[in-house]
Amino acid sequence: MEILINKVINADCMEIFKNINDNSIDLIITDPPYGVNFEEGLYDDSTSAVFDNYGKWLEEMARILKKHSHLYLFVPTLQVEKWITEVKVHLRFNNLLALQVYQTNTSSSIKNNFTYDLQLVIYASKNKAKDFNKVKWIPTSSSWLKDKRNTNPQPFTYQYPSFINSNIVRANTKPNDRIKRLHPNEKNPQILRYWIEMSSLVKEIVLDPFSGSGTTGEAAWLADRQFILIEKNEQYFKIVKKRMKNLMKQKRLTEF
Repeated sequence: MEILINKVINADCMEIFKNINDNSIDLIITDPPYGVNFEEGLYDDSTSAVFDNYGKWLEEMARILKKHSHLYLFVPTLQVEKWITEVKVHLRFNNLLALQVYQTNTSSSIKNNFTYDLQLVIYASKNKAKDFNKVKWIPTSSSWLKDKRNTNPQPFTYQYPSFINSNIVRANTKPNDRIKRLHPNEKNPQILRYWIEMSSLVKEIVLDPFSGSGTTGEAAWLADRQFILIEKNEQYFKIVKKRMKNLMKQKRLTEF
C-alpha cells in the first residue's frame, strides 16, 4: 500500500481498494456522486450508477478504515435517508452535520419550498468513535465567557456543533475574480482541515476515493497528514495532480 501514499490516482476507486489493506486508513473524507442525475456530463451522477454501487463503496471503506476511526461523507438532502440507511449497514452512524453554503445556482427561483442552502454530512465511524483531538475553531459564546459559573473561561470550546453556521465556516468557497472553482461541487478546505485535525494525528493517512478537485488532499497536506486521492475522471485527475504538485513544492515535510 506504501506506493499509494501521497499519490493522486486516476482509476475507479473499487479497483484501488483492492490494493489497500484491512484496517489501514486513519480517516476518510469524501464527496461521492449523489445519484441526482446532474446533467453537465462531467461525471456519472445517474441514479443507477450511484445506487447500484454505493453499498459496495461503503463496504470497502469500512473494511480498510481502522477500528474506531472516522468517516465524513457528504450527502444530498433529498437522498439523505438512503445514504444513512446504507451507512448503518457497514459502519456506526453517529450524527448528521449541516453546514451553510454559498448558493451556486440562482438562475431559477424555488417555489413552494425552502432554499437548498445546507450541505449535509454523515459523520460515522468503524465501531465506537475514538475521541476527537482538541482543535481551536469553535469560539466560546460571549455569554458563557462572562458567566460567573464559568470558572475557567477559554476563547474556544471543544463541544463541536452539528450545525455549523456561516459565521464560522461555510461548506464551499465563494467564487470571485481571484478564486475560480475547479469543480462544480468544490468544498472549502478550511472545514476539511478542521475535521482532519480533530479526527487524525500528524502523518496519519487520509483517504478520499472521490477526490474531485483535490480539496481533501490540500487540507490533509496543510495539516501534515499523508493522503491517498482517487479520481476516476481524467479531467479532474489532471487538475488534482497539478494542484497537489504545486502545493507540495511550496510546503515539503521532512519525512514525506
